[in-house]
Amino acid sequence: MKIRELIDETGKKLKNVSETPRLDAEIMLAKALGTDRFGIFTMDSGEIDEKTKEIFDSFVSRRMNFEPVAYITNEKEFFEDTFYVDRRVLIPRPETEFVVEEALLLLKNTRKADLLDICCGSGCIGLSIKRASECSLTLSDISPDALEVAKINALRLFPAEKEIFFVQSDLFENISGKFDIITANPPYLSENDMKKFVVNDLKYEPENAFWGGKNGFEITEKILNSVCNFLKPGGFFITELGYEGAEQLPVQTDEIELVRIAKDYSGIDRTAVFKKK
Repeated sequence: MKIRELIDETGKKLKNVSETPRLDAEIMLAKALGTDRFGIFTMDSGEIDEKTKEIFDSFVSRRMNFEPVAYITNEKEFFEDTFYVDRRVLIPRPETEFVVEEALLLLKNTRKADLLDICCGSGCIGLSIKRASECSLTLSDISPDALEVAKINALRLFPAEKEIFFVQSDLFENISGKFDIITANPPYLSENDMKKFVVNDLKYEPENAFWGGKNGFEITEKILNSVCNFLKPGGFFITELGYEGAEQLPVQTDEIELVRIAKDYSGIDRTAVFKKK
């Protein structure tokens, strides 16, 4: 079977499973062929060998059971890099890139900064910031499994880097020192959200990466209550928000003030930036 025909056939097969069936087919076939999407476009009239077809068919079978493509290929593009992911971590989303962009705006005129990324998961936020700025980076997560994935990505992106530190911690429990910037993509789905949205593809991702307490704001609130203890004077905290998270944010406390909220590609309030007074 020719590559183009296989993509067309698979795209039709995945229509009831995916919102992007043809794209899924292209990504999985590129992985099976050991190339990228551009690579399969240059050989789309070529034929696929039996061994590669078997690998691809196994990928399609997994996708038909709603397993996310990122877990099948163990890759997900985020900001300017491709990250290793598996079922130990949340799959990076484009909306989370706004946290990176806000941090880089703040670091634009800074020579060197101390950065802490809590609830780091795959490490995509902190490592993306470090790739585009000069900073000492600490990655922290409650899950030792997530930290193992973050270490894989750190080694892939910074094979000789010594200023990346890893701390297993329930939020700030095991954190010491003070930082110029603290970033977070905390769990922020409410009890109702979990029932409504965590279906099909999302069931494969770690539940504790979604569950933000009964109202979805409990983890973010805990972070806000302690974050100033770990920020330098004038330091910033940047966090991703859930769909209605902006409505629950404090505008100002004795120690911290809300500087701005950035909207995502859909016009949803997605990223909040706080400054320590």
